[in-house]
Amino acid sequence: MIKYFYLFFCAFFINLGTFAQQDNRICGSEFPPQQWEIEFQRLITEFIREHNNNSTQFTSYSIPVIFHVIHGGQPVGTFPNLVQGQIASQITVLNQDFIGNGLNNGTYPANAFIHWVVNQNLPQANRDSLGRVKIANLNILFCLAEKDTNGNTMPEPGIERINYISRGWLNPASFITPQTLRAYFDGTIKPQSIWNVRKYLNIWISDKNAAVQYTGYSTYPPLSGLPGITIGGSDSTDGIWCYSAALGSSTIFPGGIYASPNVKGRTVTHEAGHYLGLIHIWGDGNCITDHCNDTPPAFTSNIGLPVYPLNPGSCNSPSNSPDGEMFMNFMDYTADPGKYMFTVDQGIRAQIAMLNSPYRNQLGTHGLCTAVIGIYNGGVQELSEEFILYQNYPNPFNPVTGIKFSIPVPSFVKLIVYNVLGSEVEILLNKYLIPGAYEVEWNAGGYSSGVYFYKIIAPDFTEMKKMVLIK
Repeated sequence: MIKYFYLFFCAFFINLGTFAQQDNRICGSEFPPQQWEIEFQRLITEFIREHNNNSTQFTSYSIPVIFHVIHGGQPVGTFPNLVQGQIASQITVLNQDFIGNGLNNGTYPANAFIHWVVNQNLPQANRDSLGRVKIANLNILFCLAEKDTNGNTMPEPGIERINYISRGWLNPASFITPQTLRAYFDGTIKPQSIWNVRKYLNIWISDKNAAVQYTGYSTYPPLSGLPGITIGGSDSTDGIWCYSAALGSSTIFPGGIYASPNVKGRTVTHEAGHYLGLIHIWGDGNCITDHCNDTPPAFTSNIGLPVYPLNPGSCNSPSNSPDGEMFMNFMDYTADPGKYMFTVDQGIRAQIAMLNSPYRNQLGTHGLCTAVIGIYNGGVQELSEEFILYQNYPNPFNPVTGIKFSIPVPSFVKLIVYNVLGSEVEILLNKYLIPGAYEVEWNAGGYSSGVYFYKIIAPDFTEMKKMVLIK
């Protein structure tokens, strides 16, 4: 399913083209070398063989995130010291994008890439019901870390606020080239603030100089057994940097500070793709492969808000005519509202990273947080004017059920399961959430059949409902 690796790689470059109002993300992530990709392809081959070619049965992962907010003493809510709600909205975007249910996914054209599907003879698993390249559910979720490195409950889940002045650091906005900014983060800020990379995805956010035209960069997943390969982050640099005004979603949290109304959180989605081993859709060259059979080649990066089909025939080996380029893929530079998909083959690469990278394969195993899915309906977030707790589904269930609820205002929300005697069985959720609709999954595999109750507790609102586990 994944393209054969090519023998010659194009030199790494950063496109410093049009960048109006930060609408078009330009990424500073390095392009992985040949030896890294060869090893990655070997792991993919093993993965497919071990799964008897049924490699789209993805394992579920939840990645704890810690945001290091780098500021110069500004009060919370004054740029770049972003408020909790804007940061939390980024987690909502990540979860929606990585399960294939993000903003504007409903605008995917009904005839998109159907010729590519046939011409490349893509497996059924890579196709949706209309015969298009499928918008994939990568089965990877993200959550704000609830515990710090010492096991203490964090007052602001997933947020560490760092005053660079009190640390004796320079203002990140004083660096006027991408190279010097990255060197300063990798050499000074990251090593002195990073949390255990085997437990947390570290994301640093800060201001930047206007001359620095990219808005984010990420380290690729390191792979063991590759001496001399430095593309993956070290235990002092692994993670993502993002420009503060490109973080979060102006749709989900309109009260934030954004570079433009087009900021919808896709800078971090893009960089999280790199963090999980995905390559730019154009292969950082002209019509170079990204090693995914279900992504047509692109001549170069795209910006703005293109219309399908875009540039049919721009690449010839293989030809992307008549469907053109996949500008709506998260691994392009299209403006945030114009992208809304990962593909199945990209999902396989992400699963390989989570399974094999020594800085990825322990994430989510330390009980640091619980992932919650923010729900979109037709590309518009469901907003309620009141608190609502819905009946779980399925009910009765065995052993997994989903519990949905809606909140109208930013709130700390607790969701607890009780047995028929009224004893607390499990706390499913205890965190700050922004307004919206959410779903939490309960796996009752370790419990006996019977009647259980789930209760939501929020400021000025509590409600309880019954559910039945039948094994």
